[in-house]
Amino acid sequence: MAKEVSRSAVRDVRQVEPLESLMETVWPGVFSPFITRQAAQPHIAHIDVLDHDDAFVLKAEIAGVDKERLDVQVHGNQVYISGIKEEGSDREEGNYIYRERRYGEFSRTVQLPADVDGEKTKAMYKDGVLELTLPKTEAARRKKIAIS
Repeated sequence: MAKEVSRSAVRDVRQVEPLESLMETVWPGVFSPFITRQAAQPHIAHIDVLDHDDAFVLKAEIAGVDKERLDVQVHGNQVYISGIKEEGSDREEGNYIYRERRYGEFSRTVQLPADVDGEKTKAMYKDGVLELTLPKTEAARRKKIAIS
């Protein structure tokens, strides 16, 4: 059974938002209650990040996106995911009564708490979930210290 993690426990893994970052620097905590990322960015890929001793595992929910339309980049401790979800030619004509599904471009930049090795990163896309295995750099890995 997966253990729920409190929001404070994952504060080191976060989306990088330039304006939010600037406002947080100038006025720490003032605007946090008013930020609703999902409403402001409807094409966002929802993610989970797991921390293992030797790697981070990032899972992004991006159903309906063709893997050829995805771009994944790693630099230092940042992971950049972008893509395009196309509506397709099989769209039914008619008047929508309700419409939540989103189409178009999306991007997501996530800052991890430690640097990762981009050369050894592995990506797998299955059933609408992109899974990245991001090995930590040697300097970022936890080391067990023997006590004498």
